[in-house]
Amino acid sequence: MNLLRTIIFLSSFSILIGQSWMQKQRFDRKFNQSISNYDQGKYENCEVLLKEILSENPGVYKEPSLLLLFKAQIGLNKFENARQSAKQFLSDFPESDYLPNVMNSLGDLSVKEGNFSTAYRFYHRALDLSQDNLLNEKIHKKLYKVIQYELPISLIEELTIMSKSIESQNIHLIAAANISILNGRPDDAALSLSKIKSNSLPEIYIPFFENLLKASYRSPASSLTIGLVLPLTGSQSEIGNAFLNGFIEGEKSGELNGNRLSTIINDTKSENLHAVNISKKLEQRNQISGMVLQVDQEATLAITSVLSSTDIPVILSEYRFNDLSKIHSQTFLTHSTIAIDAKNSANYAVNSLGLYSIAVVAPADEYGEIQVDAFIKEVNRLGANVVATVWYTGEPKNLRRQFKYLRKVAFDLLNEKEDFDEALGMEIDSLDALFDVSIDDYFDLPSTKKQKMSSSDSAKVVLETLQGIYLPIRDGELEFLGTQLPMYNLKAKIIGNLNWKNLDILKKENIGPHLKGLSIIADFYNTSNDTLYNNSKLNNAYYRGFNTAQLLTSLNIQDAKRVTLAKALSSLNTSVSKGYYYSTASNNKINSASQLFEFDGNKFIHKGTFISDSLLTIINQD
Repeated sequence: MNLLRTIIFLSSFSILIGQSWMQKQRFDRKFNQSISNYDQGKYENCEVLLKEILSENPGVYKEPSLLLLFKAQIGLNKFENARQSAKQFLSDFPESDYLPNVMNSLGDLSVKEGNFSTAYRFYHRALDLSQDNLLNEKIHKKLYKVIQYELPISLIEELTIMSKSIESQNIHLIAAANISILNGRPDDAALSLSKIKSNSLPEIYIPFFENLLKASYRSPASSLTIGLVLPLTGSQSEIGNAFLNGFIEGEKSGELNGNRLSTIINDTKSENLHAVNISKKLEQRNQISGMVLQVDQEATLAITSVLSSTDIPVILSEYRFNDLSKIHSQTFLTHSTIAIDAKNSANYAVNSLGLYSIAVVAPADEYGEIQVDAFIKEVNRLGANVVATVWYTGEPKNLRRQFKYLRKVAFDLLNEKEDFDEALGMEIDSLDALFDVSIDDYFDLPSTKKQKMSSSDSAKVVLETLQGIYLPIRDGELEFLGTQLPMYNLKAKIIGNLNWKNLDILKKENIGPHLKGLSIIADFYNTSNDTLYNNSKLNNAYYRGFNTAQLLTSLNIQDAKRVTLAKALSSLNTSVSKGYYYSTASNNKINSASQLFEFDGNKFIHKGTFISDSLLTIINQD
């Protein structure tokens, strides 16, 4: 009997050991899968797996599972759930080795909720607890962004008293100096900066420290705190980073006595909903003087609509479709609209070039229609003629039908001209006509024999009767149009928009020689020598950022209030930058100036600037 009990006990023990081992393997597999999902940004899948683990008896897996669940819920913007998970973790594991990670994540949660003072406190608590250099480096990157906000001076003073670390003391001093600069007290900033022990200052803060040091030498004045909303990660990150680089350089290159900017950078992650949410949170911070958007058209419309009942100035450099001040009264376009460029293109074609027969080839969408309508309206107003308007859909890989039609129009114009010339060239004496010419004489005249031309022959004839072609193409279409235009022997002046500005394509042997003399009317100009990126779209983004920053630094502002910034922008007459001119006309919310430049077969040459319908020509051309 005892032997039987022993056998049963050993069998049961073996089963329990086997179950325990299998359960451990299952937990291990699920937890590793949760980590993988978290790393890939699949926070929902991660949350489901972790809840499955925690619903059982996870043993040693409970502590890391709770921490990861807390982080996943932050990623899902489930802020209340995240707080509950953090509370449970701190209650169950008050002495955990993961406490620095928890404090770091609580800082992240506070940032997401727009509570930067609390985030600053939690990040410093994480630094005090952490001995992990990699984690410390991540925390410093976050603190670097947080100290650029105007934090409460009382918080800085409190933490300065409590902090024992020289490194943390240095960060508090930088934060205090920034607060002083933002409030127009450079002497107080200089005093704070003089106390910093630079050999104990993490490297990431050095550029900001140097900028504050320069600002402390200036005369007392308020600074504008500008919220930048742009994609620094995700699918549109290249554009966002190019704009940011340009904005930073534009701010640096401003005059020493110009307006000072304090920039709060916000990453949209290339997600429009996130862009709207961070814009709403920015607006709620009173120290934000204005907002600069570098987002796509859909996000721009959504943000201006959401902010329509607020007083915050919203500055747009990328959006160029129409006047959004009708939605949000304090919306400003720093670059001309596509309609203004199109109007100036018509002005140039008729008044400067003297063209009277012009054709239009354009994409059949809103982008094309806005430009074509503005162009035709101005051409008609100036007394010239748009003799043909042809549209295309999709990528213009084959515009044979459109260009054949233009050749037909050109032939018709040629025939009209010849008939007109022949009529004018008839030499009939008036007296002879009275007595010698009868109706019968007309009927006896032999009919004129016209030589018929084959389609292959006619395509070889260079037609000059069509004097100009306006082509407001979309981004990326030049590579298709550039090779097709030379095939149709239309000796017409080509006038394009900003999307023609791509030297890599224009300088190709089968394109460049045929497009020599191409004129471009666009919102700004930079020389071929100024090309910083291989991609023309990135170059455009860089210079939009550069021009916008220079415009803001040029404003005459006595304080950093939103109403003051809006008034300064509304009353700004001119702002000049490299290849850029700001001038408003009837609408003081939109830049009405366009730049004119020409392709000489090898490079672009700046020809002038359109200001209020007048072309100011450049004397010293580059």
